[in-house]
Amino acid sequence: MRGFRKLRMESVKLLPRMLPFHWLDLQALLIFLVVFLLVAMATQARKTSHLPPGPSAWSFFGNIFHPQQNTPHADMVELSKKYGNIFTIDMLWIPIIVLNGFQTIQEALVHQGRTFAGRPYLRITDLLSKGQGIITAPFGRSWIQQRRFALSVLRRFGQFGQCAFEEKILEEAQYLTETFRASEGSSFDPHAFIVSAVSNVTCKIILGKCFHYEDKTFTRLVELFDEVLKLQGGFWAMLCSAVPNMHHIPGPHQRIFQNQAQVEAILQDFINQHKDTLNGEEIRDFIDAYLLEMEKERDFPDSHLTEGNLLYNVFDLFLAGTETTTTTLRWGLLYMMAYPGVQEKCQKEIDEVIGRSRAPSLNDRANMPYVNAVIHEIQRYGNVVPFAVGHSTTQDTKFMGYTLKKGTFILINLSSVLFEETQWKHPNQFNPENFLNENGEFFKPDAFIAFSMGLRACLGEKLAKMELFLFFTSLLQNFVFCWPDKSSSPDLKGLYKSIVMPRPYKMQIRYRMAPSDDL
Repeated sequence: MRGFRKLRMESVKLLPRMLPFHWLDLQALLIFLVVFLLVAMATQARKTSHLPPGPSAWSFFGNIFHPQQNTPHADMVELSKKYGNIFTIDMLWIPIIVLNGFQTIQEALVHQGRTFAGRPYLRITDLLSKGQGIITAPFGRSWIQQRRFALSVLRRFGQFGQCAFEEKILEEAQYLTETFRASEGSSFDPHAFIVSAVSNVTCKIILGKCFHYEDKTFTRLVELFDEVLKLQGGFWAMLCSAVPNMHHIPGPHQRIFQNQAQVEAILQDFINQHKDTLNGEEIRDFIDAYLLEMEKERDFPDSHLTEGNLLYNVFDLFLAGTETTTTTLRWGLLYMMAYPGVQEKCQKEIDEVIGRSRAPSLNDRANMPYVNAVIHEIQRYGNVVPFAVGHSTTQDTKFMGYTLKKGTFILINLSSVLFEETQWKHPNQFNPENFLNENGEFFKPDAFIAFSMGLRACLGEKLAKMELFLFFTSLLQNFVFCWPDKSSSPDLKGLYKSIVMPRPYKMQIRYRMAPSDDL
Protein backbone atom coordinates (compact mmCIF):
# COMPACT_ATOMS: atom_id res chain seq x y z
CA MET A 1 0.00 0.00 0.00
CA ARG A 2 2.84 2.37 0.90
CA GLY A 3 4.48 1.56 -2.41
CA PHE A 4 1.28 2.40 -4.24
CA ARG A 5 0.98 5.76 -2.43
CA LYS A 6 4.61 6.57 -3.18
CA LEU A 7 4.11 5.75 -6.86
CA ARG A 8 0.95 7.86 -6.93
CA MET A 9 2.72 10.87 -5.38
CA GLU A 10 5.60 10.59 -7.86
CA SER A 11 3.10 10.37 -10.71
CA VAL A 12 1.41 13.57 -9.56
CA LYS A 13 4.77 15.36 -9.42
CA LEU A 14 5.60 14.20 -12.93
CA LEU A 15 2.22 15.12 -14.41
CA PRO A 16 3.16 18.63 -15.63
CA ARG A 17 6.25 17.20 -17.33
CA MET A 18 4.33 14.30 -18.81
CA LEU A 19 1.62 16.57 -20.24
CA PRO A 20 3.36 19.90 -20.89
CA PHE A 21 1.18 21.04 -23.75
CA HIS A 22 -2.12 20.28 -21.97
CA TRP A 23 -0.86 22.00 -18.84
CA LEU A 24 0.32 25.05 -20.73
CA ASP A 25 -2.92 25.24 -22.67
CA LEU A 26 -4.84 25.17 -19.39
CA GLN A 27 -2.65 27.95 -18.00
CA ALA A 28 -3.17 30.02 -21.10
CA LEU A 29 -6.93 29.53 -20.97
CA LEU A 30 -7.12 30.55 -17.32
CA ILE A 31 -5.01 33.63 -17.91
CA PHE A 32 -7.07 34.52 -20.95
CA LEU A 33 -10.32 34.29 -18.99
CA VAL A 34 -9.04 36.24 -16.00
CA VAL A 35 -7.62 39.14 -17.96
CA PHE A 36 -10.67 39.38 -20.19
CA LEU A 37 -12.82 39.88 -17.13
CA LEU A 38 -10.83 43.03 -16.50
CA VAL A 39 -11.70 44.39 -19.92
CA ALA A 40 -15.12 45.38 -18.60
CA MET A 41 -13.43 47.71 -16.12
CA ALA A 42 -11.39 49.31 -18.87
CA THR A 43 -14.43 49.71 -21.09
CA GLN A 44 -16.38 51.34 -18.27
CA ALA A 45 -13.49 53.70 -17.52
CA ARG A 46 -13.24 54.71 -21.17
CA LYS A 47 -16.85 55.84 -21.24
CA THR A 48 -16.01 58.68 -18.84
CA SER A 49 -12.84 59.71 -20.72
CA HIS A 50 -12.36 62.08 -23.61
CA LEU A 51 -11.07 59.45 -26.00
CA PRO A 52 -12.63 59.01 -29.44
CA PRO A 53 -15.56 56.58 -29.70
CA GLY A 54 -15.08 53.01 -30.84
CA PRO A 55 -16.51 49.50 -30.62
CA SER A 56 -17.01 47.71 -27.35
CA ALA A 57 -13.90 45.97 -26.09
CA TRP A 58 -16.04 42.85 -25.81
CA SER A 59 -16.71 42.77 -29.53
CA PHE A 60 -14.60 40.73 -31.95
CA PHE A 61 -13.27 43.87 -33.66
CA GLY A 62 -13.11 46.04 -30.55
CA ASN A 63 -10.20 44.29 -28.85
CA ILE A 64 -7.11 43.35 -30.82
CA PHE A 65 -6.24 40.97 -28.00
CA HIS A 66 -7.73 38.00 -29.77
CA PRO A 67 -5.89 34.80 -30.78
CA GLN A 68 -7.95 34.35 -33.97
CA GLN A 69 -7.81 37.90 -35.30
CA ASN A 70 -5.80 37.25 -38.45
CA THR A 71 -6.66 40.33 -40.52
CA PRO A 72 -6.46 43.34 -38.20
CA HIS A 73 -5.62 45.68 -41.10
CA ALA A 74 -8.87 44.73 -42.87
CA ASP A 75 -10.78 45.04 -39.59
CA MET A 76 -9.49 48.59 -39.08
CA VAL A 77 -10.73 49.57 -42.53
CA GLU A 78 -14.22 48.29 -41.68
CA LEU A 79 -14.22 50.13 -38.36
CA SER A 80 -13.17 53.39 -40.03
CA LYS A 81 -16.28 53.20 -42.22
CA LYS A 82 -18.40 53.30 -39.07
CA TYR A 83 -16.40 55.49 -36.69
CA GLY A 84 -14.44 57.75 -39.03
CA ASN A 85 -10.77 58.57 -39.26
CA ILE A 86 -10.08 58.46 -35.53
CA PHE A 87 -11.48 55.85 -33.15
CA THR A 88 -10.52 53.79 -30.11
CA ILE A 89 -9.97 50.06 -29.78
CA ASP A 90 -8.43 48.12 -26.91
CA MET A 91 -5.65 45.70 -26.17
CA LEU A 92 -7.11 44.30 -22.98
CA TRP A 93 -7.29 47.41 -20.78
CA ILE A 94 -4.89 49.44 -22.92
CA PRO A 95 -6.79 51.91 -25.14
CA ILE A 96 -5.36 52.40 -28.62
CA ILE A 97 -6.24 55.39 -30.80
CA VAL A 98 -6.34 54.40 -34.47
CA LEU A 99 -5.67 57.11 -37.07
CA ASN A 100 -6.91 56.63 -40.63
CA GLY A 101 -6.81 58.61 -43.86
CA PHE A 102 -4.10 60.74 -45.42
CA GLN A 103 -5.17 64.10 -43.99
CA THR A 104 -5.50 62.76 -40.43
CA ILE A 105 -2.18 60.90 -40.47
CA GLN A 106 -0.35 63.81 -42.10
CA GLU A 107 -1.69 66.16 -39.43
CA ALA A 108 -0.36 63.88 -36.68
CA LEU A 109 3.00 62.78 -38.08
CA VAL A 110 4.03 65.90 -40.00
CA HIS A 111 2.22 68.96 -38.70
CA GLN A 112 2.42 67.74 -35.07
CA GLY A 113 5.43 65.51 -35.64
CA ARG A 114 7.18 65.87 -32.28
CA THR A 115 3.95 65.41 -30.35
CA PHE A 116 3.28 62.06 -32.05
CA ALA A 117 6.91 60.87 -32.26
CA GLY A 118 6.87 58.78 -29.10
CA ARG A 119 6.72 55.02 -28.72
CA PRO A 120 4.13 53.43 -26.44
CA TYR A 121 5.44 51.82 -23.29
CA LEU A 122 4.82 48.08 -23.55
CA ARG A 123 6.27 45.55 -21.13
CA ILE A 124 7.29 43.20 -23.92
CA THR A 125 9.27 45.94 -25.68
CA ASP A 126 10.96 47.00 -22.46
CA LEU A 127 11.93 43.41 -21.69
CA LEU A 128 13.31 42.75 -25.16
CA SER A 129 15.19 45.95 -26.03
CA LYS A 130 15.30 47.86 -22.74
CA GLY A 131 14.52 51.12 -24.52
CA GLN A 132 17.61 50.87 -26.72
CA GLY A 133 18.11 50.86 -30.47
CA ILE A 134 16.20 52.82 -33.09
CA ILE A 135 12.85 51.24 -33.94
CA THR A 136 11.15 50.91 -30.55
CA ALA A 137 13.25 53.33 -28.49
CA PRO A 138 11.28 56.16 -26.85
CA PHE A 139 11.55 59.64 -28.30
CA GLY A 140 14.40 61.46 -26.61
CA ARG A 141 18.12 62.23 -26.71
CA SER A 142 19.22 58.62 -27.05
CA TRP A 143 16.92 57.90 -29.99
CA ILE A 144 17.85 61.18 -31.71
CA GLN A 145 21.55 60.38 -31.44
CA GLN A 146 21.12 56.79 -32.66
CA ARG A 147 19.03 57.83 -35.66
CA ARG A 148 21.31 60.69 -36.66
CA PHE A 149 24.37 58.49 -36.44
CA ALA A 150 22.75 55.63 -38.39
CA LEU A 151 21.62 58.01 -41.12
CA SER A 152 25.08 59.58 -41.39
CA VAL A 153 26.74 56.15 -41.70
CA LEU A 154 24.24 54.90 -44.28
CA ARG A 155 24.64 58.11 -46.26
CA ARG A 156 28.44 57.82 -46.14
CA PHE A 157 28.43 54.17 -47.19
CA GLY A 158 26.02 54.89 -50.02
CA GLN A 159 28.24 57.53 -51.59
CA PHE A 160 31.86 56.52 -51.20
CA GLY A 161 34.27 53.68 -51.90
CA GLN A 162 33.82 49.94 -51.86
CA CYS A 163 30.80 50.16 -49.58
CA ALA A 164 28.68 51.76 -52.32
CA PHE A 165 25.21 50.26 -52.09
CA GLU A 166 24.67 49.81 -55.80
CA GLU A 167 27.76 47.67 -56.25
CA LYS A 168 26.84 45.41 -53.36
CA ILE A 169 23.22 45.00 -54.44
CA LEU A 170 24.23 44.16 -58.01
CA GLU A 171 26.70 41.54 -56.80
CA GLU A 172 23.94 39.85 -54.86
CA ALA A 173 21.44 40.26 -57.71
CA GLN A 174 23.82 38.44 -60.03
CA TYR A 175 24.24 35.60 -57.56
CA LEU A 176 20.46 35.40 -57.08
CA THR A 177 20.00 35.24 -60.85
CA GLU A 178 22.47 32.35 -61.09
CA THR A 179 20.68 30.56 -58.25
CA PHE A 180 17.32 30.98 -59.97
CA ARG A 181 18.68 29.76 -63.28
CA ALA A 182 19.86 26.53 -61.64
CA SER A 183 16.17 25.85 -60.84
CA GLU A 184 14.93 26.37 -64.40
CA GLY A 185 12.69 23.55 -65.57
CA SER A 186 11.21 22.84 -62.13
CA SER A 187 8.65 24.40 -59.82
CA PHE A 188 10.26 25.98 -56.79
CA ASP A 189 9.55 28.34 -53.91
CA PRO A 190 11.72 31.47 -54.28
CA HIS A 191 11.37 32.58 -50.65
CA ALA A 192 14.62 31.15 -49.27
CA PHE A 193 16.67 32.46 -52.20
CA ILE A 194 15.22 35.98 -52.00
CA VAL A 195 15.55 36.34 -48.24
CA SER A 196 19.16 35.13 -48.43
CA ALA A 197 20.01 37.65 -51.16
CA VAL A 198 18.43 40.61 -49.38
CA SER A 199 19.88 39.56 -46.02
CA ASN A 200 23.33 39.39 -47.55
CA VAL A 201 23.08 43.02 -48.67
CA THR A 202 22.23 43.95 -45.09
CA CYS A 203 25.10 41.81 -43.80
CA LYS A 204 27.58 43.55 -46.09
CA ILE A 205 26.55 46.96 -44.79
CA ILE A 206 26.28 46.09 -41.11
CA LEU A 207 28.71 43.19 -40.65
CA GLY A 208 31.08 43.88 -43.52
CA LYS A 209 30.77 40.40 -44.99
CA CYS A 210 28.47 38.23 -47.02
CA PHE A 211 27.66 34.56 -46.59
CA HIS A 212 27.03 31.56 -48.74
CA TYR A 213 23.30 30.88 -48.80
CA GLU A 214 23.87 27.56 -47.02
CA ASP A 215 26.19 28.90 -44.28
CA LYS A 216 24.84 27.55 -40.99
CA THR A 217 25.25 30.74 -38.97
CA PHE A 218 23.73 32.83 -41.75
CA THR A 219 20.74 30.54 -42.32
CA ARG A 220 20.10 30.33 -38.57
CA LEU A 221 20.20 34.11 -38.24
CA VAL A 222 17.76 34.52 -41.12
CA GLU A 223 15.43 31.90 -39.60
CA LEU A 224 15.53 33.61 -36.21
CA PHE A 225 14.66 37.02 -37.64
CA ASP A 226 11.79 35.44 -39.54
CA GLU A 227 10.52 34.07 -36.24
CA VAL A 228 10.97 37.46 -34.57
CA LEU A 229 8.23 38.97 -36.74
CA LYS A 230 5.86 36.08 -36.18
CA LEU A 231 6.41 35.89 -32.41
CA GLN A 232 6.66 39.55 -31.45
CA GLY A 233 3.61 40.53 -33.50
CA GLY A 234 1.44 37.68 -32.27
CA PHE A 235 -1.09 36.86 -29.59
CA TRP A 236 1.41 35.86 -26.90
CA ALA A 237 3.45 39.02 -27.30
CA MET A 238 0.29 41.08 -26.74
CA LEU A 239 -0.42 39.01 -23.65
CA CYS A 240 3.08 39.76 -22.31
CA SER A 241 2.49 43.45 -22.98
CA ALA A 242 -0.72 43.57 -21.01
CA VAL A 243 -0.18 41.15 -18.11
CA PRO A 244 2.38 42.06 -15.41
CA ASN A 245 5.20 39.54 -14.86
CA MET A 246 3.90 37.31 -17.64
CA HIS A 247 7.50 36.60 -18.63
CA HIS A 248 7.97 34.70 -15.34
CA ILE A 249 5.16 32.26 -16.16
CA PRO A 250 5.88 29.12 -18.23
CA GLY A 251 4.14 28.96 -21.57
CA PRO A 252 4.49 29.27 -25.35
CA HIS A 253 5.39 32.95 -24.96
CA GLN A 254 8.79 31.94 -23.56
CA ARG A 255 9.82 31.25 -27.17
CA ILE A 256 9.80 35.03 -27.70
CA PHE A 257 12.55 35.52 -25.14
CA GLN A 258 14.48 32.42 -26.15
CA ASN A 259 14.46 33.59 -29.77
CA GLN A 260 15.62 37.07 -28.78
CA ALA A 261 18.47 35.67 -26.70
CA GLN A 262 19.71 33.54 -29.60
CA VAL A 263 19.68 36.49 -32.02
CA GLU A 264 21.49 38.70 -29.54
CA ALA A 265 24.15 36.02 -28.94
CA ILE A 266 24.92 35.72 -32.67
CA LEU A 267 25.03 39.50 -33.19
CA GLN A 268 27.16 40.03 -30.07
CA ASP A 269 29.64 37.49 -31.40
CA PHE A 270 29.97 39.53 -34.60
CA ILE A 271 30.47 42.71 -32.55
CA ASN A 272 33.20 41.01 -30.49
CA GLN A 273 34.95 39.90 -33.67
CA HIS A 274 34.92 43.51 -34.86
CA LYS A 275 36.46 44.68 -31.60
CA ASP A 276 39.32 42.22 -32.05
CA THR A 277 40.04 43.30 -35.63
CA LEU A 278 39.19 47.01 -35.47
CA ASN A 279 41.50 49.22 -37.51
CA GLY A 280 41.02 52.96 -37.11
CA GLU A 281 42.33 53.60 -40.60
CA GLU A 282 39.60 51.61 -42.36
CA ILE A 283 35.88 51.59 -41.65
CA ARG A 284 34.57 48.34 -43.05
CA ASP A 285 30.92 48.55 -42.02
CA PHE A 286 28.34 49.97 -39.62
CA ILE A 287 29.74 48.16 -36.57
CA ASP A 288 33.23 49.56 -37.20
CA ALA A 289 31.84 53.07 -37.58
CA TYR A 290 29.85 52.78 -34.36
CA LEU A 291 32.75 51.36 -32.32
CA LEU A 292 35.10 54.13 -33.48
CA GLU A 293 32.54 56.85 -32.77
CA MET A 294 31.81 55.30 -29.40
CA GLU A 295 35.54 55.48 -28.56
CA LYS A 296 35.65 59.18 -29.52
CA GLU A 297 32.73 59.95 -27.18
CA ARG A 298 33.86 57.75 -24.30
CA ASP A 299 34.66 60.81 -22.15
CA PHE A 300 31.34 62.55 -22.86
CA PRO A 301 28.88 61.64 -20.08
CA ASP A 302 25.88 62.70 -22.19
CA SER A 303 26.73 60.35 -25.06
CA HIS A 304 24.28 57.53 -25.76
CA LEU A 305 26.64 55.67 -28.06
CA THR A 306 26.91 52.57 -25.92
CA GLU A 307 27.46 48.86 -26.47
CA GLY A 308 23.85 48.17 -25.60
CA ASN A 309 22.62 50.62 -28.20
CA LEU A 310 25.07 49.19 -30.74
CA LEU A 311 23.65 45.70 -30.25
CA TYR A 312 20.05 46.82 -30.69
CA ASN A 313 20.90 49.15 -33.58
CA VAL A 314 22.35 46.15 -35.42
CA PHE A 315 19.26 44.13 -34.47
CA ASP A 316 16.88 46.84 -35.71
CA LEU A 317 18.76 47.53 -38.94
CA PHE A 318 18.92 43.85 -39.81
CA LEU A 319 15.22 43.32 -39.10
CA ALA A 320 14.05 46.45 -40.93
CA GLY A 321 16.46 45.97 -43.82
CA THR A 322 15.51 42.41 -44.61
CA GLU A 323 11.92 41.37 -44.03
CA THR A 324 10.00 44.14 -45.78
CA THR A 325 12.20 44.17 -48.90
CA THR A 326 12.12 40.37 -49.11
CA THR A 327 8.34 40.31 -48.79
CA THR A 328 7.89 43.07 -51.38
CA LEU A 329 9.97 41.14 -53.91
CA ARG A 330 7.97 37.98 -53.24
CA TRP A 331 4.77 39.91 -53.86
CA GLY A 332 6.33 41.35 -57.01
CA LEU A 333 7.03 37.96 -58.58
CA LEU A 334 3.57 36.74 -57.61
CA TYR A 335 1.93 39.77 -59.26
CA MET A 336 3.99 39.27 -62.41
CA MET A 337 2.57 35.75 -62.70
CA ALA A 338 -0.94 36.96 -61.95
CA TYR A 339 -0.68 39.84 -64.46
CA PRO A 340 1.47 38.58 -67.37
CA GLY A 341 0.57 41.65 -69.45
CA VAL A 342 2.25 43.86 -66.84
CA GLN A 343 5.28 41.57 -66.86
CA GLU A 344 5.56 41.84 -70.65
CA LYS A 345 5.40 45.65 -70.59
CA CYS A 346 8.11 45.74 -67.91
CA GLN A 347 10.38 43.51 -69.96
CA LYS A 348 9.78 45.56 -73.09
CA GLU A 349 10.92 48.70 -71.27
CA ILE A 350 13.90 46.87 -69.78
CA ASP A 351 14.95 45.66 -73.23
CA GLU A 352 14.62 49.16 -74.72
CA VAL A 353 16.52 50.99 -71.97
CA ILE A 354 19.02 48.40 -70.70
CA GLY A 355 19.06 45.55 -73.19
CA ARG A 356 20.15 42.13 -72.02
CA SER A 357 23.92 42.34 -72.20
CA ARG A 358 24.59 44.61 -69.19
CA ALA A 359 23.36 44.81 -65.65
CA PRO A 360 20.80 47.44 -64.62
CA SER A 361 22.01 50.67 -63.05
CA LEU A 362 20.29 53.13 -60.76
CA ASN A 363 20.85 55.70 -63.50
CA ASP A 364 18.36 53.72 -65.62
CA ARG A 365 15.53 54.33 -63.19
CA ALA A 366 14.75 57.83 -64.48
CA ASN A 367 14.29 56.39 -67.99
CA MET A 368 11.99 53.56 -66.92
CA PRO A 369 8.70 55.10 -65.76
CA TYR A 370 6.63 51.95 -66.22
CA VAL A 371 8.95 49.65 -64.24
CA ASN A 372 9.21 52.31 -61.55
CA ALA A 373 5.41 52.58 -61.43
CA VAL A 374 5.04 48.79 -61.18
CA ILE A 375 7.49 48.60 -58.24
CA HIS A 376 5.58 51.31 -56.38
CA GLU A 377 2.27 49.62 -57.14
CA ILE A 378 3.62 46.35 -55.74
CA GLN A 379 4.41 48.20 -52.51
CA ARG A 380 1.03 49.91 -52.42
CA TYR A 381 -1.18 46.99 -53.34
CA GLY A 382 0.93 44.42 -51.50
CA ASN A 383 0.36 46.48 -48.34
CA VAL A 384 3.42 44.87 -46.74
CA VAL A 385 3.43 47.11 -43.67
CA PRO A 386 -0.25 47.86 -42.95
CA PHE A 387 0.50 49.59 -39.65
CA ALA A 388 3.42 51.80 -38.73
CA VAL A 389 5.32 50.79 -35.61
CA GLY A 390 3.23 52.00 -32.66
CA HIS A 391 3.42 55.71 -31.87
CA SER A 392 2.55 57.56 -28.69
CA THR A 393 2.03 61.17 -27.68
CA THR A 394 5.01 62.87 -26.05
CA GLN A 395 2.81 65.42 -24.25
CA ASP A 396 -0.82 66.18 -23.54
CA THR A 397 -2.44 67.46 -26.71
CA LYS A 398 -5.69 68.39 -28.41
CA PHE A 399 -6.21 66.50 -31.64
CA MET A 400 -9.27 66.60 -33.87
CA GLY A 401 -11.46 67.67 -30.97
CA TYR A 402 -10.20 65.04 -28.50
CA THR A 403 -7.88 65.35 -25.52
CA LEU A 404 -5.02 62.85 -25.71
CA LYS A 405 -2.85 62.52 -22.63
CA LYS A 406 0.91 62.06 -22.77
CA GLY A 407 1.80 58.44 -23.51
CA THR A 408 -1.44 57.61 -25.37
CA PHE A 409 -0.94 54.63 -27.70
CA ILE A 410 -1.41 55.73 -31.33
CA LEU A 411 -1.80 53.19 -34.15
CA ILE A 412 -1.16 54.57 -37.65
CA ASN A 413 -3.25 52.66 -40.21
CA LEU A 414 -1.12 53.00 -43.35
CA SER A 415 -3.54 50.73 -45.24
CA SER A 416 -6.26 53.32 -44.97
CA VAL A 417 -4.11 55.72 -47.03
CA LEU A 418 -2.72 53.22 -49.54
CA PHE A 419 -6.29 52.25 -50.49
CA GLU A 420 -8.02 55.58 -49.88
CA GLU A 421 -10.52 56.12 -52.67
CA THR A 422 -10.04 59.87 -52.89
CA GLN A 423 -6.27 59.52 -53.31
CA TRP A 424 -5.91 56.92 -56.08
CA LYS A 425 -7.18 56.40 -59.61
CA HIS A 426 -7.62 52.66 -59.04
CA PRO A 427 -7.52 52.19 -55.25
CA ASN A 428 -8.75 48.59 -55.15
CA GLN A 429 -6.99 47.23 -58.21
CA PHE A 430 -3.42 46.30 -58.97
CA ASN A 431 -2.77 48.92 -61.63
CA PRO A 432 0.54 50.71 -62.36
CA GLU A 433 -1.46 53.67 -63.71
CA ASN A 434 -1.78 54.77 -60.10
CA PHE A 435 1.79 56.06 -60.53
CA LEU A 436 1.63 57.28 -64.14
CA ASN A 437 0.28 60.60 -65.41
CA GLU A 438 -1.61 61.14 -68.65
CA ASN A 439 1.70 61.30 -70.56
CA GLY A 440 2.91 57.96 -69.22
CA GLU A 441 5.44 59.65 -66.93
CA PHE A 442 6.11 58.37 -63.42
CA PHE A 443 4.83 60.42 -60.51
CA LYS A 444 4.49 59.60 -56.83
CA PRO A 445 1.28 60.76 -55.11
CA ASP A 446 1.65 62.24 -51.63
CA ALA A 447 -0.53 59.39 -50.37
CA PHE A 448 2.22 56.85 -51.08
CA ILE A 449 3.35 56.40 -47.47
CA ALA A 450 4.56 52.81 -47.55
CA PHE A 451 7.59 53.98 -45.52
CA SER A 452 5.40 56.06 -43.17
CA MET A 453 6.17 59.78 -42.78
CA GLY A 454 7.47 62.31 -40.31
CA LEU A 455 10.23 61.95 -37.72
CA ARG A 456 9.78 58.19 -37.38
CA ALA A 457 9.69 57.40 -41.10
CA CYS A 458 11.77 54.39 -42.15
CA LEU A 459 15.44 55.43 -42.17
CA GLY A 460 16.27 52.65 -44.67
CA GLU A 461 13.86 53.95 -47.33
CA LYS A 462 16.61 54.95 -49.78
CA LEU A 463 18.37 51.59 -49.52
CA ALA A 464 15.09 49.68 -49.84
CA LYS A 465 14.18 51.57 -53.03
CA MET A 466 17.58 50.80 -54.50
CA GLU A 467 17.27 47.12 -53.67
CA LEU A 468 13.75 46.83 -55.06
CA PHE A 469 14.69 48.46 -58.36
CA LEU A 470 17.93 46.55 -58.92
CA PHE A 471 16.69 43.12 -57.79
CA PHE A 472 13.32 43.38 -59.57
CA THR A 473 14.80 44.69 -62.82
CA SER A 474 17.62 42.12 -62.82
CA LEU A 475 15.18 39.24 -62.38
CA LEU A 476 12.78 40.42 -65.09
CA GLN A 477 15.69 41.12 -67.42
CA ASN A 478 16.71 37.46 -67.18
CA PHE A 479 13.51 35.47 -66.63
CA VAL A 480 9.87 35.11 -67.52
CA PHE A 481 7.91 34.08 -64.43
CA CYS A 482 5.06 31.60 -64.91
CA TRP A 483 2.38 30.16 -62.64
CA PRO A 484 3.03 26.37 -62.67
CA ASP A 485 -0.55 25.21 -62.22
CA LYS A 486 -2.48 25.92 -65.43
CA SER A 487 -5.77 24.92 -63.78
CA SER A 488 -5.63 27.67 -61.16
CA SER A 489 -4.45 31.24 -60.70
CA PRO A 490 -2.15 32.79 -58.07
CA ASP A 491 -3.63 33.29 -54.61
CA LEU A 492 -3.29 37.00 -53.86
CA LYS A 493 -4.67 36.87 -50.31
CA GLY A 494 -1.93 37.73 -47.84
CA LEU A 495 -1.05 36.38 -44.42
CA TYR A 496 -0.68 38.85 -41.55
CA LYS A 497 2.40 38.23 -39.37
CA SER A 498 3.20 41.80 -38.28
CA ILE A 499 3.70 42.36 -41.99
CA VAL A 500 1.45 41.13 -44.80
CA MET A 501 3.21 38.41 -46.76
CA PRO A 502 2.04 36.22 -49.63
CA ARG A 503 1.05 32.67 -48.90
CA PRO A 504 3.82 30.20 -49.79
CA TYR A 505 3.86 29.58 -53.52
CA LYS A 506 5.90 27.88 -56.21
CA MET A 507 6.77 29.25 -59.61
CA GLN A 508 8.38 28.27 -62.88
CA ILE A 509 10.87 30.37 -64.81
CA ARG A 510 12.00 30.58 -68.40
CA TYR A 511 15.38 32.08 -69.15
CA ARG A 512 15.27 34.98 -71.62
CA MET A 513 18.10 34.37 -74.07
CA ALA A 514 20.04 37.45 -75.15
CA PRO A 515 19.07 38.58 -78.67
CA SER A 516 21.76 38.40 -81.33
CA ASP A 517 22.17 42.17 -81.59
CA ASP A 518 23.14 42.33 -77.91
CA LEU A 519 25.75 39.58 -78.15
